[in-house]
Amino acid sequence: MGNIQKTAMQVNWILLGLVMLIPGLLKLFVMKPAAVVTMLESMPILGSAPTFFAWVLILSEIIFGILILAKYKLRYTTIPPIIILLVAAFTVHWGSWPNVLVHLAVASNYWIWGLKDK
Repeated sequence: MGNIQKTAMQVNWILLGLVMLIPGLLKLFVMKPAAVVTMLESMPILGSAPTFFAWVLILSEIIFGILILAKYKLRYTTIPPIIILLVAAFTVHWGSWPNVLVHLAVASNYWIWGLKDK
């Protein structure tokens, strides 16, 4: 693999880590968890536990963002971001087709990185 391909792969890996880490940190420190709870309350699929799922979402984004940046067991650490992006695409962003497509494209990118890890 040439230098350009290696550089492109490194940039892609860093961006994928940041795609999870930055939104998680923003939800924790800028939006605040209460705003995430309010957002999740509108989703009947979560039942009566939006606070629990808000914390699962925030911590998952932060933890898995860090693990992806560290390239730690990508075969497994890419699965939660795929799930998060698919759920967001088909719930929160449904009807906003550019956002749905972006979420699906990024989820497929995590899938590729997970398959590359042996």
